[in-house]
Amino acid sequence: MRSEGRGALYAAAVGVVAVVVYANSLANGFAYDDEWIIQGRELVHGLDRVWQVLVAPYWPEGFGSPIYRPLTLLSFALDWQIWGGAPFGFHLTNVLLHALASILVTLFLFRFFSVGAAVMGGLVFAVHSVHTEAVANVVGRAELLATGFVLLGCLVYMRAVRGERFGTATVFLLAALYALAASAKEVAFVMPALLLVTDAPIIADLPREDRARFVRQRLPTFVVLAAVLVALLLARWAVLGTPVGSGPARVFAADDSFSTRLFTMARVWPLYFELLVFPLDLSADYSPAVILPATGLTPMGVVGFVLVLGILALAVAAVRRAPEFAMAVAWAAVTLAPVSNLLFTAETVLGERRVYLTSVAVSIPVGLMIARSAAVRRRWLTVAVGVWAVLFAVVTVRRNPVWESTDSVFASLLTTHPESSRALFALGLRHHELGNEEEAREWLSRSLEIWPWYAPYQVRYALVLIEQGELARAEKRAWSAIELDPYRLDHHKLLVSILLMDGRPEEAIAKIRHALLYASPDASLYTQLADARAAVGDAAGAARAQRSAIEAGRDDAGAWLRLAGFRAAAGDTAAALSALDSVGGDRTVADSLAAVWEGGN
Repeated sequence: MRSEGRGALYAAAVGVVAVVVYANSLANGFAYDDEWIIQGRELVHGLDRVWQVLVAPYWPEGFGSPIYRPLTLLSFALDWQIWGGAPFGFHLTNVLLHALASILVTLFLFRFFSVGAAVMGGLVFAVHSVHTEAVANVVGRAELLATGFVLLGCLVYMRAVRGERFGTATVFLLAALYALAASAKEVAFVMPALLLVTDAPIIADLPREDRARFVRQRLPTFVVLAAVLVALLLARWAVLGTPVGSGPARVFAADDSFSTRLFTMARVWPLYFELLVFPLDLSADYSPAVILPATGLTPMGVVGFVLVLGILALAVAAVRRAPEFAMAVAWAAVTLAPVSNLLFTAETVLGERRVYLTSVAVSIPVGLMIARSAAVRRRWLTVAVGVWAVLFAVVTVRRNPVWESTDSVFASLLTTHPESSRALFALGLRHHELGNEEEAREWLSRSLEIWPWYAPYQVRYALVLIEQGELARAEKRAWSAIELDPYRLDHHKLLVSILLMDGRPEEAIAKIRHALLYASPDASLYTQLADARAAVGDAAGAARAQRSAIEAGRDDAGAWLRLAGFRAAAGDTAAALSALDSVGGDRTVADSLAAVWEGGN
C-alpha cells in the first residue's frame, strides 16, 4: 500500500476513535447557551428564513453580545430542517465534525512527521477532554466549523508550498476557506497568521538570500486574504454596527484597565497550560468568583509569567534544531491572542471550548517527540502517549453527560465551583421557574453579593422582582444596572417601566427626558413617554409622544390606534380619524372607533 493511502487510512481510524469517545454525547439534549441560540430562537427553526439568518447577530436580541457567525447559525437551521428540532441530530453533526477535525489534524501532522508519530498526535486531539464542551454542547459547533476550515486552509497552503505553485485557483480556494472559517467563529480571523506559522520549519532551513524570494512568492496570496478580512469586517459592521466588538466584560466590569487585565490573565495562563496538558478539573464556567480580577502581581501571576517566558525562550532556542516546536508555540500564541483579554475584553477570561483550535499545538510536540526519538525510546514514548490518551478518553467519556441539560451543567458547576456567581444565579432562576420565590430571591441575591458588577444580572433580577411585585427592590436593581452601563438604553427603559407600574408618571417623564438627551430616537421610549403623559392627564402630550414613536419606527396598527385614542382624548376628533386611516390589516377596531367618533360629531 502506498504511504499516502496508508496515511489516509490511519487518519480515518483516528476519526473513528473520535466518534467512539464522543458517542455518549448523542444522548444529550439542548443545554446552556443552546436554549437561547437554538431551542428558543425561531430564526433557526428551519431554512425558510435563510437570508435573515445570514444577516442576523449570533445572539438573540437583548443579549448585547456583538457577535456575527452566519455559517454557524445556518448550520443550526439546516439541522433543524433535517431533524425537526431533535437534539440527537444536532449532536450527531457535532460528533462528525469533531471526527473530521481529528482527521484533518492527523493529515496536517503527516506534513511534518512519520505516519506513526502523526497518528499519535491525531489521537491526542481526537480524545482530548478539554474538547468536551465544544463537542458535547451544540453551540460549540462554532469551534468545530472554524477549526475544520482553518485546517483545510493550512493543508491547501502547505500543498502549494511543497509544489511551489500559488496559482489563481489555490489563492481563491484559500480565500473561500478563510471566509467560511471566519463566518463560523471569530478566532478564525487569525488564519493568515497560522498559514505563516506553518512556514516555520521551511524558513528555518532557508538560506538568508532565498528568504526574499520566499516572501515575494506568497505576497499575492496574503493580499487577497487581507481583502477577505476587510470584507468580513465590513459585513460585521453592517450587521452589528461595529467591525470589532467585545462582549460584556464580566470579570473586568469593575476595572478593565490594561494592567488589571494583564495581571489577571497572568494568573490564567497556568490554567490554560493545565487544560491543554492534563485537564482533570473541567468547568463550564470561569467567571467570578471562580477567577477574580487581579490589580497587581500575585503568586500565581508570577507562575504565569515564568511559564510563558520559559516556553517562549525554549521556542526561540529550538527554532533551528526543532522548528516544529517553535511552530507549536506560535500556533498557541496566535490562536489565544483573540481571547487573551489583552487586545480587548471578552465575556470570560477562560473558556474550555475556546482552546479547541489552540489544542492543535499540543499534538505537534507529541508528533515531534515520537518522530525524533531513537527506536527504543520511541516505543516507550508511544506507550506513554497512549496511556495519556487513554486517560483523556476516560475523562472525556465521563464528562460528556454533564452537557445533557442546563440543569446538569449547573449541578456540576455548583459541585466543583460553588463560588461561581453564574451558577448561583442560574440556581435562583431555576427556583423562580419552579415557583419557589423565596429561594429564588435568596440565590439571586447571593450571586449578586459575590459579583455585583455585571449589569445583565442586575436587569434579570429586576425582572424577577417585578414578577413578584417587589417594585421597590426592582427599582434599586435597575438603578444599579444604569450605574454599571449608563449608555445602554434598555436599562433606562426598565427603570421607566418600574416607575410607571409604581404609579409615579412624573418621575418617569423626568427619567425619559434625561435618557433622550443622549439617546437616538427610540420607539419604545417614546411609547413609554406617551403612557406617562396620559397618566398625568396630558392627552395632547401623549399624542405627540406617540407620533414620535411612530416616526421612530413603530408604525404597526396598534401604534396608530394608540395615536388615535390619545388625539380623541385631547378633543381633536379630526386628527384621531386621520390616524385611523393609517391602520392597516384588520380594520375592525379602527372602523368601530371611526363610527363612534363620527357619530359623536
